[in-house]
Amino acid sequence: MMVERMEMLITLLGGISTLAVFSFLIKENAFYRLFEHIFIGISAGIGLVVSIKSFIWPKLFAPLLGLDIVTYPDGTFSKSYEPATLLYLIPMLFGTLFYFIYSKRHSWLAKLVIGFALGASGGAAFKGFFNEMMPQLFGTFKPLLVFSGHQIDWFESFSNCVFIFTLLSVMYYFFFSIRSESRTLGRVGVAGRWLMMVSFGAFFGSTIMARMALLVERLQFLLDDWSAAVAALFRIWL
Repeated sequence: MMVERMEMLITLLGGISTLAVFSFLIKENAFYRLFEHIFIGISAGIGLVVSIKSFIWPKLFAPLLGLDIVTYPDGTFSKSYEPATLLYLIPMLFGTLFYFIYSKRHSWLAKLVIGFALGASGGAAFKGFFNEMMPQLFGTFKPLLVFSGHQIDWFESFSNCVFIFTLLSVMYYFFFSIRSESRTLGRVGVAGRWLMMVSFGAFFGSTIMARMALLVERLQFLLDDWSAAVAALFRIWL
């Protein structure tokens, strides 16, 4: 009985939260802002707990303190303590310099950590850009004729031809340094613009479909689970 009442309470709170978010469709109001702040606070708390539970404790403090070493009944250990884990103290102490930002006299120490973090983030972003862009660049080199055995795969060949034409026409559309007066090349640029519009429309349509899927799920929750929980609550009161 206690479990059923807890589940009903969770369902009721979920429905109220959903209606609070939907109230923004009318106008921004205090009811919406209250649940917005609650959601942000819960998300921040969950993020902190997950970070401590999945990374900080098992990857940092447990090896540092030797708490991941199991002692067997015969007195032996599952593994020996690694003194190299003490090197974790160096970045930890370096990271504490962030708190000197609250000191007017020693705030320059915090700038060292901030500069290091910005440099590391910039390097990671630079590396991530190439890791993302280079496979796409290599993927543009497609054969115009695709053979399946000793025969031509006309569908794949046509698909590759459309891909190459789309790539070249879009690139020409954005090539503003040298613009030819040729009517044919002008039509290629127009084709590139239309093909981009088709691509943007496909992305927009997929985004709308994803949002609609979330909306349908919430409406089903309100009509089925939440309405049943409200009816059960009225039956208990009456």
